[in-house]
Amino acid sequence: MASEQEILSQLEHTSQRGPRPERARAALAGIADLEESLLELEAQLEQATRDASSQLQAAARHLVAAGGKRVRPTVTLLAAGACGGALRAAVPFAAAAELTHSATLLHDDVIDDGPERRGLPASRVLWGNAVSVLSGDWLLTRALEIVSASPARSAALPALLATMRRLVEGEVLQLSLRGTFAATERDYLDVVIGKTGSLFGWAAAAGAWSVGVTGGVPEALARFGEDLGIAFQLVDDALDYAADPALLGKRLGTDLAEGKATLPLIRACAAEPGLQRRLAAVVEGEGVAVAVAAEVIEVVKRVGGVDEARALARRHTAAALQALEAVPDGPHRQALRVAALALTERAF
Repeated sequence: MASEQEILSQLEHTSQRGPRPERARAALAGIADLEESLLELEAQLEQATRDASSQLQAAARHLVAAGGKRVRPTVTLLAAGACGGALRAAVPFAAAAELTHSATLLHDDVIDDGPERRGLPASRVLWGNAVSVLSGDWLLTRALEIVSASPARSAALPALLATMRRLVEGEVLQLSLRGTFAATERDYLDVVIGKTGSLFGWAAAAGAWSVGVTGGVPEALARFGEDLGIAFQLVDDALDYAADPALLGKRLGTDLAEGKATLPLIRACAAEPGLQRRLAAVVEGEGVAVAVAAEVIEVVKRVGGVDEARALARRHTAAALQALEAVPDGPHRQALRVAALALTERAF
């Protein structure tokens, strides 16, 4: 088994060459039945809202039909293949993972007063907060119904319930820290583990359970998925500081006014203690968000907050790849590995 240090060295080499999305596409293109399974996934996602009331159906389908990366269900499908099973057997669990993720997005947009999602008006904007929350609840119940109907429910259902609890706990922690800008790095990681890592972990392990594999392999896949999810979120948060400066200042100003703090901002506040007071003033409506955003960007760049977030993401990717070595080797495991590298080294 490769050591974490060996994997970190490989990641550093990968980062120096820059992101290689074509490798991930090639690895996925070589997986038989993946495209067909993803098409079946889309059909199941549409089916999941078919018997909802018209308002709930419209709000839920508006988000689900907008697409998204479908990273979590793809991990589920590849994990099933890595365990020697048919990818199509994992489609119900892949759908449950995506429905759960979609539900959290519907809820997040209400909590955050989010105006857009995936380039479209958020469901809450079109149908209101109440309908958006209830649509999210509907998707969660559908995910649970799908899993409870599976022959593998004895392993997958308790784990999904525990994951949903962790999702809520992560959201509650993030909400409790909102506006204070007093979050520590440990607080931030606890939020990321609860809100992102936990569902990635379930999605990966569910692939094994869907094809009748229990024991050490799904446990290793859960560790792989959780660390992959943490790395994925760390990179997402770092990318928030890599947009066009004019657009970034406006968007970041909105985030700051909502009191959100990610790792680059936490590092900036640690380096510039007075920044925390100015950020708190923005939340209270006593400061100009865009002006403070410009200061935040400057401090983040000066302290290397983005590079540090990238470095931490690589460490979690290294841990994910180390866990993956307990999974049977083959094209599916290789596709999971290449996809993990591609997600960590996404371009700015």
